[in-house]
This record gives sequence, C-alpha cells and structure tokens, in this order.
Amino acid sequence: MQMPVVESMLSDLNSNLASGKRSLEEMFTSGDRTFKLRSGDVVEIPEEQVNLIWGVCDDSERIRLRLPIYVSTDTSAETGAWKVEGRVEASVVSKLLDKKMFREDMIRLYYPDFKQLKSIIPDAMMVVFTP
Repeated sequence: MQMPVVESMLSDLNSNLASGKRSLEEMFTSGDRTFKLRSGDVVEIPEEQVNLIWGVCDDSERIRLRLPIYVSTDTSAETGAWKVEGRVEASVVSKLLDKKMFREDMIRLYYPDFKQLKSIIPDAMMVVFTP
C-alpha cells in the first residue's frame, strides 16, 4: 500500500528527529550532553542550555525530562500555533517562558513564545511536524 503524499512529506520533514532521548540528569551528571539523530549525526547541547534547564527543574523533573524537547505543530488551534506535550516537558517549558500551561500536559505556543523558546534553548528542542 502506498503512503499518502502528506504523510510522506511529513516523514521527510521529521527525518532530523532524535533517534534516542536522554534524561537531563544523565546529561548533567555525565557531562555528555549529546544525542543522535535518525540520520546518525550527533547534536551537542551546550552546557549553558543544560544548566538553564537544570535550574528550572525540580528533582523529579531532572530525572524524568528527556532531551531534546519536541515542539510540534498544533492543528487544534484556531490560528497557527505550536505545542509541547507531556506533563514534564510542558511544565519545564512553562517555567522557561514564564507562561501558563494550556492544560496539565500541554503548553500552547504562539510565534512569539516559539521564538523566545528557540532563543533560550535552541539545541535542546526540536520541531516536529504533525498533520
């Protein structure tokens, strides 16, 4: 069965995603702040970004948060928006941006929020395109 055109295009757009995520605690304590992409490339998160995220997290979040944080398109929004899903991920992004969460496990980001997050932790987040 042939993959629909839209799914094929989204698959191509998402080919740069992480092949495995690592916990914030592991990155912080080991000093190895890298993760691999599906392409095999390795991305290093600068120490300053890891330290910034570490500083806003409580002990539980430090263990449970896995990097990179995925920011995806939010097709449920009335206008163009992005979202971060997951209880821990949304909480951490909420603290980083000093922005209220949309619901317990999701924070909605509009362009200014997305731009601010990208300026704060550009290497610790990845954009995911969803239909």
